[in-house]
This record gives sequence, structure tokens and C-alpha cells, in this order.
Amino acid sequence: MAIDTARHAAVTYSVIIPTHNRPRLLRACVASVLAQTLPPERFEIIVVDDGSRIPAERVLQTTPASGRLRVLRQTQQGWARARQLGAQQARGEILVFLDDDCRAPAHWLEAYDRVYAAHPGVNGVGGALRPGRRMNVAGCKQYLGHLDYFRTLNREAGVHADPDTCGRVVFTFGGNRSFHREIWWEAQASSAAAVPGAWYFDDTEIDLRLRELGAHILYTPEAWVAHAYDLSLPQRVQAAFRYGRSEATRTHRLPLPHPAEARGLRGRWQRLHAECPNAAFPARLCYALTQPLAWIARQLGQMSAHRSLPRAGE
Repeated sequence: MAIDTARHAAVTYSVIIPTHNRPRLLRACVASVLAQTLPPERFEIIVVDDGSRIPAERVLQTTPASGRLRVLRQTQQGWARARQLGAQQARGEILVFLDDDCRAPAHWLEAYDRVYAAHPGVNGVGGALRPGRRMNVAGCKQYLGHLDYFRTLNREAGVHADPDTCGRVVFTFGGNRSFHREIWWEAQASSAAAVPGAWYFDDTEIDLRLRELGAHILYTPEAWVAHAYDLSLPQRVQAAFRYGRSEATRTHRLPLPHPAEARGLRGRWQRLHAECPNAAFPARLCYALTQPLAWIARQLGQMSAHRSLPRAGE
């Protein structure tokens, strides 16, 4: 695989993809970005391997990248640190952050480019998330949670945002968004987002800091990507552990949204049916019966974070 380290002024967009132990998804993600209709000399791809068991460079060694792909590697430190490393090596004026479990349609970067061209004073542009071809019950719950975060966090910040409508926002989807490099680094440098071992909430932390800086952020559903909303039980448990660990270390001033809990087992079952009406009964039952495992993993994640945080006076 060609590793190009030269700097070219023509590069506008640096697509930064953090990854950890998802080789199949990573290959599909990178292939989709390489297939963009935007002229290839205008963008680069930087994959940051966060300590995967199979190195990302080996996973992508047969990818025909034509010199547009670079692979960096770090010991496992979480996605916030991985994004920082990618941004440090980026040569594009605009940093585009994409999760490794997403696939971009061919027009994705062109959609971003149109918004930046039409609004030259904008500081950043966020794109949309759509479900991929397969979505199980856990994925359906995750997808609805992502939409709820987008609506609720923007509403609490005084912005009425809709995932299907263009407009100005404060919070964007962390797995698909872009910023001018200068203001992103200004927000990153003054936030506590990159806590070692934390996977989530660095995007929200930076959004809060960008809001304080008065940044002008737009959202366009045209720059959508297909997200893999098909979570196995091990993936759910791992995500819950990471969520708990990250939640314990976050420093947000804005509380995270939590949907109103349905009362009792019957109420929760009815809500699950309402949210995932197309799921088969056995699939909903399996999800409900295994939810306690995810709850335990989340608590263990919080305990792990508390043990690793410095104590007062240390």
C-alpha cells in the first residue's frame, strides 16, 4: 500500500477515520471514500489505528489507494486521541471526521464541498447518519438514540434542528462531520475531550467549546453516510463498558439527554415494540433479556474510570 507523506496545497479535505478491531467495516469504509466523485487530488484519507489486534495497514495493504491513503498507529488510547493524531498529520484545510463503521455514498464529499462553497464564512458542516442495509433491534435503539441526541442537545442549546432539514446547529453527529482545522484545534486545545481510555463524548465536548467560541456550524442531510446499525451482543456489551467509562470522565456543562423511562417491564416492552415495530418477537425478546448484561458492563466501565482518575490532592 502506498504511503504518501508529501504535502500538496491542492488538498482541501482530510478525511480522518479512527478504527479499532473492525477490519471488515474499515475496508468497506475506506473503499467508499476512495470512490468519491470529488476530484481525487482534493482529498486525502488518514486512518488512525487505535491499537487493533490486526494492524490497519495490513488490513488495507491490498487497497488501491493511488497515494491518497495514509495509515497511522497508536497504542489503544480511545477515539479522541486517535482523532487528534489524525488531525496533527492532516494537510487539508478542512478536517472531515468519519467513523469506521460508516459507508459514504459517492457524492458525500461533494455535498460537503457545495455547502462550504455556498457559505465561505462557515466554520464547520455536519452531515447525517442513515441506517445501513441491515439493522437489528440493538441497532434500531442506537439509531433512535443518535437522532434523539441530535434533536435534544440542539434544542437545549436553543436551536430547533431536524435530521432531515438543512440549517444552523450547535451539535452534529460525531461520526460524520467537518471543521476548518484552525477552529477545531482551538476548540480541542481548550477542552478536556481527550481523556485517555475514553471513547465517547469528545465530540460533544468540542461542540460545547465551539459554541463558546461563537462558531458558525451548518448541518446538511445531503452529506449522509450509511452507519452499521447491526450490533451483536458482544458489541453491545463492549459499547456499554466504553460508554460507562467515558461518561465517568466527561466534563460537559450540558447534561446528556435521557429519554423518559417507561414504567415497569410491561411499559418497557411496549416501548420497545413501538420503537422497533418491524422486529420479530424473538429478536425483541432476546434484546430485552440481555439488556441487564449491557447495564452491568456500563457500571463496570464507570468503576474502571473512577479507579484510573487521579484523586484529589494527587
